[in-house]
Amino acid sequence: MEFKNFSLFISQTKVNRFADDLAGGKIMSTLCKKCGKQYYPPQADCSACMASDMEWKEIKAEGKLLTFTKIHVPPEHFAVRQPLMPFSSLQFEPCPVGIIEAGKGLPVMGWIPKMDVKKIKVGMKMKASPFTLPDGKITIVLEPV
Repeated sequence: MEFKNFSLFISQTKVNRFADDLAGGKIMSTLCKKCGKQYYPPQADCSACMASDMEWKEIKAEGKLLTFTKIHVPPEHFAVRQPLMPFSSLQFEPCPVGIIEAGKGLPVMGWIPKMDVKKIKVGMKMKASPFTLPDGKITIVLEPV
């Protein structure tokens, strides 16, 4: 799988494995072997100690919901590539997105497609998982546990 299949495409990257693992159902982070700092999304170089010796680690993609919001108007990159936001039936139908605290305090953001926004509560336990959209692109979704 190519990295261009994950949300926003960046042509130059040292972390292509991230997209490959998402396609395989895993959400990965990187861990600096020198200082122990863990990164999600994965980084090829440690910004804490400047080392480049990173180890790939699957993260426990389950945790409490830290925050969420509704997207009412899609960002420009969604409007250009596809007329609809992921999981919306109308172009401007709001779709919630949230951030969970997964693993060792790592923030993981994802769409929350299967819940009425009125039922979403900060602090609720959620699980993040990769999801393939109809156009073949991969995103991350959050679902209650």
